[in-house]
Amino acid sequence: MKMLVIGSSDTAGTSLPDPTVAWPAAVGRELGQAAGEPVEVIDLPVFHQGPKAVPRVVNALDRHQPDLVIFAFGAYAFIVGTVGQRVRRRYGERAHRLFRRIEVRFEGKTANAEGRPARLNHAGRWLARRVIGAEPTATREEVTAIQTEIMRELARREGVTVVVLFAPPVAASVDRENRGANRKLAEHRDRMTALGRAHRFLIADCLPGFAAATAGLRHSDGVHKGAAGHRIQADAVMAALLTPPSPYAPTPAAETV
Repeated sequence: MKMLVIGSSDTAGTSLPDPTVAWPAAVGRELGQAAGEPVEVIDLPVFHQGPKAVPRVVNALDRHQPDLVIFAFGAYAFIVGTVGQRVRRRYGERAHRLFRRIEVRFEGKTANAEGRPARLNHAGRWLARRVIGAEPTATREEVTAIQTEIMRELARREGVTVVVLFAPPVAASVDRENRGANRKLAEHRDRMTALGRAHRFLIADCLPGFAAATAGLRHSDGVHKGAAGHRIQADAVMAALLTPPSPYAPTPAAETV
């Protein structure tokens, strides 16, 4: 069985000490056990790539011919401003590449993946935002258009099960730095989830799990998920897959065996 995950850097578990606990890997293992066959997990990061995004998805669908697609979407590209984007727009691509090297080195030395406060990391981010400024990488309209077209493309594929997993809120500190970020995310989530339901996709809801938990939900950057956050997302996806009308839901006969 092939499972294609249309996601972001989060779906690959890049912020985790152990990437094998990322939710796509966990879902692959657990779905394989439930279905009685191995699951090949194919991760396809589509973090707002403008005109390249939809062709990238179409090419992956044609090449891999997946049985299951999980579309993990959010609104980061238009709700959170980044210093890197400000550097790129003001000073050009060369300056942006230099800034990114510095940023990655700083992140590696000061961040943590357990979600605990990282004072030096936070202070450095705060200072860079105040001195250089920050701006989002895309507009709401651009992100909505790309995600809408991806959903339309998925709806055209016969015999493919599609699960829609929307992003949970960003951390309170990120919301404060980007006024209205979680409000904009919630509005976008409602709009795109309604579209997913209209296409008869399965909906994975991780919000109750994030609302109930307290520790380890996010990386210290306030956006990427920690191990506990990935576990909640894995549980939400598995709940969607094991509940009718999902074709992976156990039949009454299978439950009595």
